[in-house]
Amino acid sequence: MAIPKGRNGGDNSLVFAAHNTHDERCGSPPRLRNTAKPGLYHGYFENRHGEQFDFVFDRATGTGMVSGGDLGWDDPKVFTLALLDEVLRSTRNIAAQVAGEGHDQTLKQLSIDAALALGRLTGLTGKDEVIWLRACLEAGTLFTGRPGEHRST
Repeated sequence: MAIPKGRNGGDNSLVFAAHNTHDERCGSPPRLRNTAKPGLYHGYFENRHGEQFDFVFDRATGTGMVSGGDLGWDDPKVFTLALLDEVLRSTRNIAAQVAGEGHDQTLKQLSIDAALALGRLTGLTGKDEVIWLRACLEAGTLFTGRPGEHRST
């Protein structure tokens, strides 16, 4: 994305900035700019405990990553849509085993979607974190196929 005329790309053109609130033992947070590569979707989340997380999805390659201070900034959790689809199937199979036979109604009531699968993959399993992951996946994959769902065109 080109910098609009009259803007130098410095802090005056920032839409959003977040300072790292994690201990230095969590590693160095990523320095992200949406000008580096068009087509990336960026999402940021800070929960009520001050834990910060970052979501980046590359629509062109179908790959993404989630990083955060509590996950270790230097160890982002990378995923692809194919991997996410595999984890989604696995998560649904585990839920079916836990529910056992004769619990089809219980399984139908569970909403096991790609966000829960990504939470399982990354370790972000809090309700607010999964809601954020769901929003990021929806926004980031809007123009690509989403795991577990097939859109009609």
